[in-house]
Amino acid sequence: MKKMLITLALMLMSIGGFAQTAQEIINSYKDNPGVGFVELNKMMINLASAAAKTEAEKEALKSVDSITMGIINTDELADEIGKKLEVLEKQGYGKMDASKEDVKAKVYAKGEENYLTEVVILAKAEGHNVISLIKGKINSDQVGSLVK
Repeated sequence: MKKMLITLALMLMSIGGFAQTAQEIINSYKDNPGVGFVELNKMMINLASAAAKTEAEKEALKSVDSITMGIINTDELADEIGKKLEVLEKQGYGKMDASKEDVKAKVYAKGEENYLTEVVILAKAEGHNVISLIKGKINSDQVGSLVK
């Protein structure tokens, strides 16, 4: 009985090791012809902050380390990616559903203290689908300035 409990515990721990991070999920689609990605590093983001319209947007961009954005060509592929992202809730990401007119978005966020360290957004509008991964140390008050 003791051996069986130890074996079960080891099996359960190994299952957790197969959980994918947001970055790994996105990376798994980088060679998929149905998704086109653009990656912005810290230097590029700093350059973009010069063109920010407001001081709030500039400050928000300064707190971002990287942005990965993907254009998803089909609704079916967006649904597939959305299903894979659901695992993030089990990994401590908060989830919020947001809709505006004909756009439906799922937002997953992970953070520490008063900061968000990762924000994943899957926005779907019939035939126009986007996935974004924003990494950094973002004050929760600044998120609105980043996702406009």
